[in-house]
Amino acid sequence: MAATAIAMYGMSTLTSDTGSGVMSIWFALLGFGLAPVMVGATEVIVGNAPMELSGVAGGLQQAAMQIGGSLGTAVLGAVMASRVDSDLAGNWADAGLPRLTQPQQDAAAEAVQVGVAPVAPNTPDAIAAKITQVAHDTFISGMSLACLVAAGVAVVAVFVALLTKRGENAEAGAGAAHI
Repeated sequence: MAATAIAMYGMSTLTSDTGSGVMSIWFALLGFGLAPVMVGATEVIVGNAPMELSGVAGGLQQAAMQIGGSLGTAVLGAVMASRVDSDLAGNWADAGLPRLTQPQQDAAAEAVQVGVAPVAPNTPDAIAAKITQVAHDTFISGMSLACLVAAGVAVVAVFVALLTKRGENAEAGAGAAHI
């Protein structure tokens, strides 16, 4: 989880100009950090359940991982969308772009939240470039905040992991596998 926290913090520092090499390093560290967590979590949960309920514990653990992943995605998506909503109007104005009506701003925010620059057809190239830059900067701002929140959750998980004991049945199950 410490590697995951570091990776998420690193991802929060990415910009629209960051190269794929640097980005790949952070993603590799994220994978390196998350892979053992999945196995370790299963071992702790199943290992702490009574042997006769180990199958149930494994099923509950898998269900919890699915729910947690879905909830985490939803929460981080909401954090990102909130940042985009709050930053877009100011970034738009700072770029000297024409003021948007509220429906136009809402539509632009929805586009930026999914990584699309809201450039209307027949927009002059200079204006389209400004809109694209505002969209990229605003999207990156939202992603950075979401990555920081994820890093914070990973730091909390480090402390939870330090307080978690290995299950007594983990050793018994490992011994039975060698018989």
